[in-house]
Amino acid sequence: MGWLPLSLPWDLSVDVVHIVRLRLDLPPEQWLPFQEVLSAEESQRAARFRFDEPRRQFVICRGTLRHLLGNCCGVAPNAIEFQYGPHGKPGLLNQSFGTRVTGLEFSVSHSGSFGLIAICVGKPVGIDIEEMNPGVKHCELAERYFAPGEVRELKQLPVGFQLPGFYRGWTCKEAYIKALGTGLSHSLSSFQVVVNPARPASLCHVDGQPHEPARWTSVALEVEPGYAAAVMIAAPDCPIRCWDWTVT
Repeated sequence: MGWLPLSLPWDLSVDVVHIVRLRLDLPPEQWLPFQEVLSAEESQRAARFRFDEPRRQFVICRGTLRHLLGNCCGVAPNAIEFQYGPHGKPGLLNQSFGTRVTGLEFSVSHSGSFGLIAICVGKPVGIDIEEMNPGVKHCELAERYFAPGEVRELKQLPVGFQLPGFYRGWTCKEAYIKALGTGLSHSLSSFQVVVNPARPASLCHVDGQPHEPARWTSVALEVEPGYAAAVMIAAPDCPIRCWDWTVT
């Protein structure tokens, strides 16, 4: 999996899921222009951040998302309007104004110096990225949130694989509930993913839904050393394409 350079205008291939990687550690002259495409509500939200880092992360991610969706729909970035599901999942309010692509699904995540945006057509998608913290109490957190089978798999890993194993599981689980749009109202222990980072990512089991894993594509993403990331797509055997967004 390689990250190809991306620039707009961009032809969205509708038969694949597109993952866009963004750098969030940009100097002010590169990220401040993103504020110009935000809505009034988004600008107010950005202003409420007490510290520069989360403000910068939000502005870059939301501004880039607007540029990408505007390109796909054939409208200006500031013409994009969002609506939110009962658990906060964002979607496009109105796709009839665009002349290029409709039925867009997307997901956004950021951590540390990187953000990820997944965009596709007609397939629910969720994405998650986490900067790995060597001091995190991964076994304690797994016992609290993971399914019993995931906890067993994690503890059977060699010690050096347990931290990336925990983050592999966490990012896959977060990506799955983001794709469903259920948020943390969905118990993380009610389904099981592959935790072993040496194995391909996979949704293995969902309580009460034996056929659910077969309808999902799970991919662990190699973003940068020290990070874990995953994407979940509600379509079997769905290809992905990875892009680097470069601010000039």
